[in-house]
Order: sequence, then C-alpha cells, then structure tokens
Amino acid sequence: MLAQVATTVVVGVQESKGYGIGFGIPTIFFGVAIAAFIFGYKLYVRLPVEGSPFTRIWRVCAGAVAKRKMAAPASPTDLYEPPPDAKKNVQFKMPHTHHMQCLDKAAINTGDIYQVSLTEVEETKAFLGIVPLFMCICIYQMAYDPIFTLLPYPGNVMDRRMGSTEIPASSISFANTFGVLFTVAIYDFIVVPITQKMNRPISMTLRIGLGFVIQIMALVSAALIEMARYKLVQSKGLVAKFNAGGATADAMNPAYTEPMSIWWQFIPYFLTGMSEVFTNIGTMELFYTQVSPGMRSLGTSVYLLTVAVGTYMASALNMLVTVASPNDLWVANNPLFGHYDWYFWLNAAILTAGLGAYVTIARGYKEKPVTGAEQGSETERVQLLSVMTRGPHTE
Repeated sequence: MLAQVATTVVVGVQESKGYGIGFGIPTIFFGVAIAAFIFGYKLYVRLPVEGSPFTRIWRVCAGAVAKRKMAAPASPTDLYEPPPDAKKNVQFKMPHTHHMQCLDKAAINTGDIYQVSLTEVEETKAFLGIVPLFMCICIYQMAYDPIFTLLPYPGNVMDRRMGSTEIPASSISFANTFGVLFTVAIYDFIVVPITQKMNRPISMTLRIGLGFVIQIMALVSAALIEMARYKLVQSKGLVAKFNAGGATADAMNPAYTEPMSIWWQFIPYFLTGMSEVFTNIGTMELFYTQVSPGMRSLGTSVYLLTVAVGTYMASALNMLVTVASPNDLWVANNPLFGHYDWYFWLNAAILTAGLGAYVTIARGYKEKPVTGAEQGSETERVQLLSVMTRGPHTE
C-alpha cells in the first residue's frame, strides 16, 4: 500500500510542489518508523547467539582439507555427532546427505582442533549448495533493474494524459504493484489449491524459473514498445524539429511530446510485478528454508545480496555499453535519441542465457522437504518481501 502512495502521491507532489516537499514526506515516515522501532525494542524476541556461521563453514572446509587422506567411515553413523545440548555444539541436528561427500571427512572423530560435527558438515553443504543458484539470481536482478531505471526516461516524452490531468512518468510503475497483487491472488487461491489436489506442488526452483521467463517477457515487451516509439519519433519528424530548436531545445517541452500513450508501459511494469512473485519470493523462501536453522539469517542476507550484486552488474553493463558506443549512445539522456530498444533486447538476451544456466543448475539441485510452518502463504511472503527488498523506484 505504501508503495502505491510512493509511486502516485509522492511523485506527483515532487513534480508539482518541488523536491523539498517530495523528500520531506518520506523523511517524516522514516522518523515515525524509527520511533516505533525504538519504543517497541523491548518487545522483540532475542534468540541466543550460536556463533558466526562463517566460522563453522571455515572449520568444516579446513577439517575436510586436513583429513582428506583419511579413509571415510563405512557408515555416516560413525561420523562425530554429539547431542544438540553438548557444549560448543549447535542446538539442532541435520540428517546426512550424499552430495559433497568430500566434506564428510571433516566429521571423522579425531578429537583434534579441526573436529566438527556431522550437523556442521551438513549445514555447510546446504549453504554451498545455494551458491550456484545465487549467481543465477544475480543475473535476474540485473535484468530486473532497467524496467524501473530506464522506462521513466521515454515516459517523460510520451502522452501522459489521464483524462484532464497529466500523470508523472514514474507513477505508471504502480502497475508493478498491481502485477504483484494479481499474481498473489491467482497463485494463492487458484494455482496452489489445484496443485495440492493433484498432489503435485510447485517446487521453489520451478517458481524461480517461471519468474525468469516472465521477466524476459517484460523486457521483450519494453523493447517492442520502444521500437514502436522510435518509429513514431521518426515519422513525426521530432528529431529534426528538436535539432531546429538549437541549444535551448528541451526534450521535455510539450512541443516534442510523442503521440504514444504512456499506458503502454503498464505492460512491462505489470509483468515485472508478476515475475517478482515467482522469482524474488521463491528465492527468499529457498534461501531461508534450504539452509540450516542456524544459517537462516545468513540465507536471508544472501537473498538481499543478490539485489545488491544485480544492481552493480546493471551499472557495469550500462557503463560497458556506453564505452562501446561513444558516438551513438544506446542509453542517451535525450529519449528522442539513443537505442533504448537495443538495450532492452540485450538484457533480454542476457537473462535468457541466465535462464539456461539456471535450469541446468536447478535440475541437479534437490530441495529438502519444507514444513507448513516454514512455508507459510504467498501473501505472508509478499508482506515479508515488501519490507526486506527494494520496491518500485519513484524516480
């Protein structure tokens, strides 16, 4: 709901009243949020610290290297596994798995400084198992970025009328929220009941892959819209008209407005919202449920890291494209020029390659069963995602 306020009300205030008031509104809300956090601090549940998960991962890897020449026990039951309440041991247990068996030797009972338990080995396996998926999700996050950072530029020179009013170009991104809400409703109330009756639930890796496909569709739709827009720019002679205006010409001047409705951008924003429900929420759930109970906060942090890495990758791609086309910029500051459509096609191609890599990795990944308490409903996951990750850009 607040995302809708940001993309409609706040952006409108910024354009009509100035950025001082526009930034003042979220500042006030941040102040209220900080006050609520401070006054509610004593109500938060604090769990005892079990040590850094990175320390446990390092000890497992070091132990596996130190004991690499030792013979592995005939049965996993012979590996070191003290009770959960033992001193200096993690307060949970994980069953033995048969992948990454090279790490099992770290749990051979030698009593030396490299000694770790079977559970510590298994939680290391679980974490390392999501690393290849992490790299693919970063590609998705990179291709997610142009929809919000690039579309507002051509939107500024498109027909932004809605009745007798003119909406800000960034406000059309409210379609992203509608895409999220629409997909959550369809998934929770139609898809999930049907798959449960068929006893064929949709796996988390499949949901993530569906998000990849829908995001490719969003990028393709954005590229097609830009192709049509550039054709209108040429057919209406807007480039020649702009050049005739001289150095003082401003692309945002209504005289250069293109006769193409900004509402066409509703499509890529809406599709991006749909893809978020499948990929972002699926990734958050995968990274939370597939690691050990002692690494769930780390798993959540790894999900957020995909957003950060993906954003840096998007910036790097933008710089590479700029360097490669200095005389004919793809992403020009003036939306009457450039090749925004080519940039969207490039991102769609990269994401398609990323989807191929993801499918290859996901087919070899085995999900562990998830309890109902861990899984929750799609609506609950969307609510958690909304406070964990980035929302629609307002500028």
